[in-house]
Amino acid sequence: MARRVTVNLDRAHLAARMRKGKEHCGPFLAEQILGDSRPFTPHAEGTLEDSARVEKIDEDYAVTYNTVYAAYQWYGCWPDGSHVIQNHNHDTNPQATTQWIEAAKKQYGKDWNIVAQREFVKGANG
Repeated sequence: MARRVTVNLDRAHLAARMRKGKEHCGPFLAEQILGDSRPFTPHAEGTLEDSARVEKIDEDYAVTYNTVYAAYQWYGCWPDGSHVIQNHNHDTNPQATTQWIEAAKKQYGKDWNIVAQREFVKGANG
């Protein structure tokens, strides 16, 4: 004796909830990434860390650094490969490294997933 089940899916409603979840989650996750990355950020003259902020770019949120030498610090050299950084300001920050967000991701990536999931659900259901 087979039973029939009918499922109706309101795709427009589902898409709207997904957009709300993403919109709510974005700034929370970016702020968490920014905070967790600070210990790995080079403290060159203090301005690299001071210039960090979360911005909405197109439809996504990003951590940005608004200094002329942020890319130099991130890649560890000039674009042509010269002027390689030998010491990432270890005197003022022993954990400083290039690509500091990637270093933080290794340590906190699982936590970031939890934050993203929690905030996405809050936004989708709110």
